[in-house]
Amino acid sequence: MIKTSTSVNKVNYTQQNQEINPAENVEALDLMFYDSIKPQLNRLTKNPSDETISKILAYSKAK
Repeated sequence: MIKTSTSVNKVNYTQQNQEINPAENVEALDLMFYDSIKPQLNRLTKNPSDETISKILAYSKAK
């Protein structure tokens, strides 16, 4: 029989922290993108066109 175990030493945790750091840059880019499309999104929530409503309904029925 083979015994396996998971290591809980600090080496694993430092690798995870290094992977998280680039995500901070992505969040900044996401915020810039959101700020650029925010006026169009606000307009859609207030006055969606009939075409937009029909597309949403068609998509929801397809799932």
